[in-house]
Amino acid sequence: MQPVRWLSCIAAACFYRVAYRTRAWGSLPRKRPASLLVANHQHEIESAIIVGDQTIRSLSWRRPINTVSSRRMWEPGFFAERIPWLRPFFRTVNLGWFFAGIGLQPIENELHTRPFVSIAYTLVRSHGDLPAAQVFRERVLARIPNVASVRDLLASANFDTARGTVSLSEINEPYRGELLAQTRTQLEADIANFEHIVRNGGTVFLTPEGFYTTDGKMQRFRGILSRLAPMAKIYAVGVSYDPFIEGRFTLLYRVQEADPAIPLETTIKRIRPVTVSALLATFLKHCKTAFSQDEAVAMVRKHLSELPAHLFVDPKLTRDPARMTRSALAGMTKLQILDRFDDRYALTERRRHPQFPNTDDIVEYQANFHAETLS
Repeated sequence: MQPVRWLSCIAAACFYRVAYRTRAWGSLPRKRPASLLVANHQHEIESAIIVGDQTIRSLSWRRPINTVSSRRMWEPGFFAERIPWLRPFFRTVNLGWFFAGIGLQPIENELHTRPFVSIAYTLVRSHGDLPAAQVFRERVLARIPNVASVRDLLASANFDTARGTVSLSEINEPYRGELLAQTRTQLEADIANFEHIVRNGGTVFLTPEGFYTTDGKMQRFRGILSRLAPMAKIYAVGVSYDPFIEGRFTLLYRVQEADPAIPLETTIKRIRPVTVSALLATFLKHCKTAFSQDEAVAMVRKHLSELPAHLFVDPKLTRDPARMTRSALAGMTKLQILDRFDDRYALTERRRHPQFPNTDDIVEYQANFHAETLS
């Protein structure tokens, strides 16, 4: 799979450089011991961009940077769900073998709720086909009206329905108990796989928050980090986004060897690049009146001057705060987060950003993010 792995990394790097605006500082050493590359988690593009980029930067050709990935990727239809135009070809296809070949490794990260298709895939392998009424409680059946048997959930015709989620508590016995026991067994086997990779000198990229933050505040680190950390050298990855900038969605990240004497969460927060979106959001969070472009530029300059000296600021922002502020104001106006009238701007009630669909207020999000960086 090495040629496929190389092509995947190069293709990913090229695609994401075109589709997104990406900038990075720091890299893994070419020759390194067993290592963990640990990042904060905000968006699904992080693993593809960072792993592809660091593979090329550190020339990790012979041994891939393994990525902690959801076990849902090892079930039918995952590819079709994420890339809608491929649905006619991949609705029932399981591409787990391909993902494993390019360095992705699975872990069970949905312990209490699962997609219907995942439940169906597991039960059909264990029991063959089963009546849906025998497996799911009555209130669940109303959500899958065209499904008579569990195998029907794997059919192309029910692709969208099967992507809905069901709590394991809504499944009848003995199947609920079987699924819970299987989940525990699978999780332990997944963790053992990662321990084997690290013990043999491999590198693993992981986001120990597990789920994207929806309010900009870093979530508690959990999962396999505590099991793998004693075996490896840790490299912190501080990821920031600049969502208000006009044009392509912007990701910035820094890689730095972690100091064992400092909590890893603290290291990641303090090395994240400071962006104009974060500074502008901090200003807007407390701004109750309309403001001019010059006032916004002045406030961004003021925040820049007050930053602790050891924080890393986006070099483009350092070089030209006025230009970056103007670009952010233009971007926010296009997103309808700002209204512009008579050369003045005012916040609207619309605070959503298309790249953060689970976040209600992207201004609050960026302000919270920057506050944690400062703290």
